[in-house]
Amino acid sequence: MSHRLQVIEELKLDFEVPYITGRGEAIDSMTVPVNEREHGLYFSYDLLKRTGRNLDILFPAEGIALLGQTTKQILHDLGMAPARVVLQLHECSPDTGSGSVEGRAPVNRGRDTVLIILTKTPFVYKFGYEMVLWHQAMHAKDRWERRFPSAHPMVHIGDWMDALWHFSIEGRLQSLGRPHYTKEERLDEAVKAFGGLPVAEPLPALARRLGDQLWGNAVTLTELLQMGHDLGLGATEPG
Repeated sequence: MSHRLQVIEELKLDFEVPYITGRGEAIDSMTVPVNEREHGLYFSYDLLKRTGRNLDILFPAEGIALLGQTTKQILHDLGMAPARVVLQLHECSPDTGSGSVEGRAPVNRGRDTVLIILTKTPFVYKFGYEMVLWHQAMHAKDRWERRFPSAHPMVHIGDWMDALWHFSIEGRLQSLGRPHYTKEERLDEAVKAFGGLPVAEPLPALARRLGDQLWGNAVTLTELLQMGHDLGLGATEPG
C-alpha cells in the first residue's frame, strides 16, 4: 500500500445534532482516518480502489497540497481559524452512483475543527474545486458562528431548507465577489424543492419572493424553520 494511504492518526469529531439511523440509533460522533498531515491540514482519502496508483491519478500530491492551502485561505478569508482543517476526499463512481453529493462541511461541537468533505463528481471535473470550496466554506461559517448547529454530516435538513439556505449563501458570495451559483440557478433549485409541497401560491412566484427576501442575508436555522412553518412546509431535521 502506498504510504499516502496509510492511516497515521484518527480524529474523533462530536456533533450537537446526531444522525438517527433507520433503527432509531443516535450517532453523534464520527472518526476520520487521517492519511496525511501538514501544517494543521489533515487529509483523508476514501477510494473505491485503494491503490497508490489510483490515489495518484485522482488526487496527485502536488494538487492536494495546493487544494489544502486554498481551503485554509478561504476559511481565513471568511473569518475562521480552526485548530484543524480536515479535507476528506472521495472517489466518485458513475457506475455505482456513489459520491453523488459534491460536498459537505460539518463543524465539530467544540468549533475547533472544520471537516470539508469533497467528492470528485462530474461537477468538480467541469468547474474545478473552487466553487465547491467557497460554497461549503459558507455552510461551515454558518455552523462555526452558531447560526446553525453542529450536525453529523449524514443529517439531511430537507431539500426545501437547503434551497432557502442557498439563497443566503450565494448572495453573500456574490457580495464578496467569489464563485457562486447565480440567483436564477438557485430559483430553479427552489422550484424543484417546493414541488409537491402544499403551498398556496405558484411555485415560481414563491421561489422568487423567498429568493429576494433571503438573497445575501445571513440567516439562522431558527429563522428558516419559522419561515417554513409559516409556509406550511412542515417540520424538518435540524442540521
